[in-house]
Amino acid sequence: MNVYKLGKNPKRCDRLGRTFRLERYVELPTAPPVVNWVQQAVPYGMLCNDRLSCCLIAAAMHLIMQQRAFAGLSMVVPTDAEVIAAYSAILGYDPSQTDADGNNPTDNGGDWLTVLNYGRQVGITFGGITHKWTAFAEVPLHNPAKQASALWLFGGTADGIMLPASAQGADSWLTPLNLSGDNAPGSWGGHAVDGAANNSSTDMLEPISWGGSIPEQYGFRDAYQDEQWVVFTPEWIEANSTNNSPCGFNADQLLNDLKAL
Repeated sequence: MNVYKLGKNPKRCDRLGRTFRLERYVELPTAPPVVNWVQQAVPYGMLCNDRLSCCLIAAAMHLIMQQRAFAGLSMVVPTDAEVIAAYSAILGYDPSQTDADGNNPTDNGGDWLTVLNYGRQVGITFGGITHKWTAFAEVPLHNPAKQASALWLFGGTADGIMLPASAQGADSWLTPLNLSGDNAPGSWGGHAVDGAANNSSTDMLEPISWGGSIPEQYGFRDAYQDEQWVVFTPEWIEANSTNNSPCGFNADQLLNDLKAL
């Protein structure tokens, strides 16, 4: 049984209320029944998340790889050194503090908002490229149709899940019978994943975690997900259209709002 590391803190909100909402920029169309970006970017790789609490960095890099593949750009794969460098720069991990038993007091993970802001302001570097997104927006939870549309329109999502202890070592994430004991949200801890596939006909999802996809039932997501985001990049906008991308995304409105911050 494989039990890997977690590392996502509970959702953190912008104290000034500057979080963008997806609905402001997209007339959300209905997604097709099956959306699958899993095969668009390979190999995803573990990205050190079997030994470090760097799931946020791994998920962000997986999402970048996925979007680049869909946009027809060259594939770049992070090295372990690049993962550790990003984990250090963004979330304060200091590899020099690792003791002989592998323990490190700075290996504490972090939150999506910090990673998303860093990705917008500085960019995440790997494969010789600094991958910088223009902005990010929050997706409404407990709304399967809008979440499916977000996944479809943007080639993936940045997800946060408060995993139950019952998920440890599981090959799939199934709808819980109750939310108590080992099924309690967060009883194992918080985890970040890259949303990669959705099948509304079977109510199944496939997030990318620990280097591969995990079958996930809608009921599991509804019980344990505490945040979901999409990211906008210049490459993504250009790959889909010149001004509105994709499927009605209002890039001009987004850029105007960014200038007002």
